[in-house]
Amino acid sequence: MSRPVRALAAGLLALLGLAAVGMAWGTTPPDPAARSLSIRLDPATRQLEGELRQALPAGGRFRLLEGLTVTEARRGDRELALTRDAEGRWRLPPGGKETVTLRWQGTLPEAGEHDRHRLAADGTLLPTRAGWYPHLADAAGPLWLTVRVPEGQRAVASGSLQEEALVDDEWQARFHHPRTREVEVAAGPWRLREREVEGVRLRTLFPEALDAAFAETYLDHAAEHLALFQARLGPLPTGSFSIAATPAPVGLAFPGFTLLGERVIPLPFIPDTSLPHELMHAWWGAGVGVDYPSGNWAEAPTTYLADYALAERRGEAEAMRRRWLTNLAALPPGEEIALIDFRGGPDPAGRLIGYQHGAMLFHMLRQRIGDDAFDRGLRQLGEAWMHRTADWAALIEAFGEGAGEPVEDLVTPWLTRPGRPSLQLASVRVEPRDGGYWLSGELHQRGAHAPWPLAVPLVVETETGPVRLIQHMAGTRQSFGIPLASRPRALEVDPGADLLRHPGAMPAILRQLTLDPATRVLALDEALRPLAHRVLGREAESLEASAAPRGDAGEPLLVIGTTGALRAWREASGLPEPPRSLDAAGQARFWMVPGRRIGLLGGDDGEALARLAGVLRHHGQRSYVVQGAGGETREAGTWEVEENPLRLEFPPGPGDGQARPAQASWAPLSNDSEVHRCR
Repeated sequence: MSRPVRALAAGLLALLGLAAVGMAWGTTPPDPAARSLSIRLDPATRQLEGELRQALPAGGRFRLLEGLTVTEARRGDRELALTRDAEGRWRLPPGGKETVTLRWQGTLPEAGEHDRHRLAADGTLLPTRAGWYPHLADAAGPLWLTVRVPEGQRAVASGSLQEEALVDDEWQARFHHPRTREVEVAAGPWRLREREVEGVRLRTLFPEALDAAFAETYLDHAAEHLALFQARLGPLPTGSFSIAATPAPVGLAFPGFTLLGERVIPLPFIPDTSLPHELMHAWWGAGVGVDYPSGNWAEAPTTYLADYALAERRGEAEAMRRRWLTNLAALPPGEEIALIDFRGGPDPAGRLIGYQHGAMLFHMLRQRIGDDAFDRGLRQLGEAWMHRTADWAALIEAFGEGAGEPVEDLVTPWLTRPGRPSLQLASVRVEPRDGGYWLSGELHQRGAHAPWPLAVPLVVETETGPVRLIQHMAGTRQSFGIPLASRPRALEVDPGADLLRHPGAMPAILRQLTLDPATRVLALDEALRPLAHRVLGREAESLEASAAPRGDAGEPLLVIGTTGALRAWREASGLPEPPRSLDAAGQARFWMVPGRRIGLLGGDDGEALARLAGVLRHHGQRSYVVQGAGGETREAGTWEVEENPLRLEFPPGPGDGQARPAQASWAPLSNDSEVHRCR
């Protein structure tokens, strides 16, 4: 669009858009209770100036980042004398009910590695309470926010976009949030694309190359996800939603927008994984706020209602549940925490609990109360707590209202007790009775914090078809008895992996190394030692090249070497060949020794090893990964585990008999079956 056309469009927007809200740029919003915040940014020079208008009868204290200083302070028409305390915070004296006006400006120093804020030409993020604006009064209220950036940049901020225009060589955008404490702003050298979908203004804000290659794809997928989510949860809490790019390798959600890393956006799976997850946060986390001191509950329903719900639509729900249970089973006992203690952050062990353990809890709750009651609970939570801060107790109450009965006893143990139970079958017998059969036995649950409340699915395969039942279990032991009209062939406990439990026998997977702080590293060439940090995501203790493997003694071990050196070390250490021909497959390969917590990372040269090490973090649930010469994944999989102690097969023939264990079988069962509920 040429500059004269842009200027004309801006003028029309100013006449039409501003008239619609009855305000001109820079004027105070009509709501006297609202905060009015106006920010001008110059990312190239890191200059920032701002104005805050807010009713503050009690005064207060605030801090500003290094380089920023207050230039004016007024209460109504009267000047205010601000002071600074020993901690460098500005102090605002108490006074009357007139609106306080604060103005500040300055140049921010270049952001350091650990700074939360970033003001730069290639991408800006100013998170809430980071000191770039005076954060005063913790009470939530309406917010009007105007952001100005030089032409060539665009900005996005907390709330719904009200208007946007080019005015005097600056892009200006105004946002409104009906009730918030927090303020976030992001900016970048972005191109804009947008469309109206389901009553929401969907937007992409990408740099030129990403815009040309991916913007339409992201809009298409966002529109599809939005339609599904609104049909289930009700309207999006904001009237606009922007998908913006950032140089940082992150996925962050804020009210009205999400930031995705520029290196993440081109990955083909992101539009159906990270994008819907961040969009779902518009309801849970960015919409209904999180009371972090009492626990971060938002990742659990977001994972269940986005990642899992989309897996359900693809017919992959059971596979996702099994993957979650395997991931959780890889947690060392010392890394287990209760779900209620999860706060967020990058810690991989905590994230498994906050996301996957939490999502499985919501799955079990849905199974117990039913789909309709579960969705009523979701809507109740949104209606009662939108734009407010909720805790786990609020969720429990909302789902209780949806179910029409309390659910606290079903949920609280899974919140407050670390770990998950393991299940066992015992004393299972089949007896002829009354022209049919009587199948009886006991369920045992074990675990340091057992028992947990369980509704255990049991499936009996009979000569005339499957019989399904639910056995409720409140203690560590629960007997059951099942009348059957025809001879049973097999009994299986939780065949669909619907319970939050230990999956039983599990394959050796990479995550057993990455999650355990005791993992050691053996680099067969000293130059390869730094690759361990890429694989594990942290520093780890090193072993000498002459050290014997320790994985069989319970200590996990990562061994790194070139193809020939690694094979020679494996043979000298008495470790078996891999179940597949992996010693020299592709140009680089990783594989776990079956039954041992020993992982072998090998490659034909250092470059191939570095390429594979850089992406292995995405394959935590795998037992082996093979890369080709171009870095493409040629093979990736998990070792098979045949043992399934929760499936028993019965010997044929008349009379009663003891059941015997059988190999795992996950064949789907028909939905046409008799169902019993045992209490």
